[in-house]
Amino acid sequence: PILEFSLSLIVLSPSLPTVSHGPLEGVRDYEVVRPIRLHTLQKRETEVNSSPVLLSCTGAVLLELLTKDYSETYYTEDGTPVTSTPQDMDHCYYHGSIVDDSESTVSMSTCDGLSGYFRTAAQRYLIEPLSGGDDGDHAVLKYEDQSSTPMLCGVTNTTWNEDYPSITSKSRSRQKYVELVLVADNREVYKPLNTFIALVGLEVWSDSDKISVTAPAGATLDAFTTWRNNYLVKIKPNDNAHLISGIDFEGSTVGLAFIGTLCSGHSAGVVQDHNARAIAVGATLAHEMGHNLGMNHDDSSACACSGNSCIMAGALSWDIPKSFSSCSSLSYDQFLNNRNPECLLNKPDYRNVESTPVCGNGFLEKGEECDCGSLEECTNPCCNATSCTLTKGSECAAGECCEDCKCRRKQDDCDLAEYCTGNSAVCPEDVFSVNGISCDRGRGYCRNGQCPQHHDQCVKMYGPSAEKATTYCYDQNTRGLYYAYCRRPSQDQFIPCQSQDVQCGKLFCKNGNDDPNYGRMVKFSDCKATFYGDYTSDFGQVNPGTKCNDGKVCNENECVDLETAYGPKATNCSARCKGHAVCNHRMECQCEPGWSLPGCDTKDGSFTGLSRGRPLKT
Repeated sequence: PILEFSLSLIVLSPSLPTVSHGPLEGVRDYEVVRPIRLHTLQKRETEVNSSPVLLSCTGAVLLELLTKDYSETYYTEDGTPVTSTPQDMDHCYYHGSIVDDSESTVSMSTCDGLSGYFRTAAQRYLIEPLSGGDDGDHAVLKYEDQSSTPMLCGVTNTTWNEDYPSITSKSRSRQKYVELVLVADNREVYKPLNTFIALVGLEVWSDSDKISVTAPAGATLDAFTTWRNNYLVKIKPNDNAHLISGIDFEGSTVGLAFIGTLCSGHSAGVVQDHNARAIAVGATLAHEMGHNLGMNHDDSSACACSGNSCIMAGALSWDIPKSFSSCSSLSYDQFLNNRNPECLLNKPDYRNVESTPVCGNGFLEKGEECDCGSLEECTNPCCNATSCTLTKGSECAAGECCEDCKCRRKQDDCDLAEYCTGNSAVCPEDVFSVNGISCDRGRGYCRNGQCPQHHDQCVKMYGPSAEKATTYCYDQNTRGLYYAYCRRPSQDQFIPCQSQDVQCGKLFCKNGNDDPNYGRMVKFSDCKATFYGDYTSDFGQVNPGTKCNDGKVCNENECVDLETAYGPKATNCSARCKGHAVCNHRMECQCEPGWSLPGCDTKDGSFTGLSRGRPLKT
C-alpha cells in the first residue's frame, strides 16, 4: 500500500562559496543549495544572509507498491543467478504535492540526498546532489534550461495493424493491475528505479548481458522478448517486462515496445537510459508501457492532457509529461474492450504488505471497508472518503459484482449470483460457472464466464442484423486460402482445416454491414469473412470455446470434446454438484442463495440476502 508521509519543511539554503564540487554535466545555469530537514514542531536557524526556499510537502512512498513475492536477481561473476526477497526496503521514493499549492507536483528521492522534480504553478525545477549526501551541496535548476536533441520513440503508427475485434465488453471502471518485472543490463547496475507500477521483480545483469544488447532497438526488443518467454516468465511470472539499458540506440530512438500486447508473449519493451535524471527515463518507461496497453502516439492537436506535454507524445520534450491524453485514454478503453486482457484482473496482494493502512490512498487495506482516494478524488457514492467506510445503505463499494452499491445478481447462464458474506463489507469475487456448462438454451457452452457463439461474433463484426453463415461457407476452411483456413503460423502460410474442424477456423457470417468493424472483407455467394495484413493480429477466427458440435467446443482451431478442452475436473465437478448446488470456476460446489450446507438441499431460514453459504468442496 501507499504510505502517506510528511516532510515538514525542506529548507533550500544557498551554499557557502568555500565548498568545492564538480559541475553538473550538461547544465549551463543552476543554483547551489543545501537542504535542511526540519522535523515536526522543530526550528532550525539558517544563515543570516540567506534567502531560504521553504517547501512543505506531503505525498506518498512509492516503494510500498511491491507485491509480497517481490524479488531481486543479480548475477555473480561466473554467471550464477542469485535471487533474494528483501525484508527491509529503503522506502525513500516519494510522490505528492506542495502544501497550499494545488497545482504543484513533487516526485522525489531521499535515498542519498535529494534527487527529483518539483513543479509549482509557475515553474518546473530539478534538484540533484552535487556532493556530500543528505547535507551536501545540491543543484536546483529550471528544467527548461536543458537543451538537447529531441528524444524519440521507435514505434511508428503505420508499423502496426490496429484491426482487432471486440471480444467482450469490459468497463475500465474495473481495477486493472500490471505485474511488472524490470531488467537492468550491465550498464545500469545501480541506477535508481522509480515507477508507479507495483514491481514483482527486479533483475540486474551484473556479470554480463543475457542477450545481445545492440544499437538497433528492434533487434534488442526481439532478443529481450525471446529471453522473457524462454526464461524470465518461468522463474518470475509477470504480466509485463521492460529492459532498461545503458546502450545508445540508433538515431534519436530512446525506447521501443509492441502495441497492444499486454498479457501476451510480446508484452515487453526496451528503454534507453538517455538522461541522468531518472524522471526523464521514467517518462519513457511510462510511454513504452502505454504502447503495451494499446496506445499509439499522440499525432493530433485534438489529443489534450493536463500538462504542456502528454506521455504518449512521439518525442520527449523538455517539459516532462505527467499525464495521458484524451486520445491515449480512448485507445486504452478500446484495448480493454476489444482484447479483454485477462492478466490485468489478477490483483497483486497488497494486503499482505506489512504497513499501517492509510485511508485515502486508493488501495483497500486491512481494517478498511473501502478506499476511493482522497476527498477531492473520490467519486464513489458508496464510500465515505473521510473514514473509508461504506455509506449508509451500501453493501459494497467496488468490484465487478457491485452494482449501485449493492451486490448484483447473476447476469446470464454462465454467471453466478454474488451476495454479501455477512462478515465483510466487500462483495465476494466475481464467480462464474465452471467451463463446459450448457448455456443459452443449448446454443453454447460456458467458457470463463462467457457463452461464446458464432452468431454473437458476427454481430460484433458486422452489426446487429448479422448472422452465422451456412455450412457451405464454413466448408471453405478446408481450402487453406488467405480468407479460409484454420491456422496461420506465418505471414503467407495458411493451414487448411480438417473437415471436422471447419467450424473452428475462419469466422463466416451473412447479412449485416458490408464494412466490417475490424479487418477487410471478402464476400462470395452469401458468405462474408475478414482478413488481416498482419498475421500476428489476425482476429477473424472463431473464438475458443465456441460450440462446434454437441458436446464439443473449439480449442486451438480444432473441434474437441469438453473434457479435452477443459479437463476431467470440470466435468466431474458438474456431475457432483446436485440439487441447489452449482459448480463454480474454482471447481467448488457453491450453494445457491437461500440454501444451506452441508448438501445445499435445506432452506436457510436466516438468509436475508446479506449472507451466503460456504462453498461445498468437491
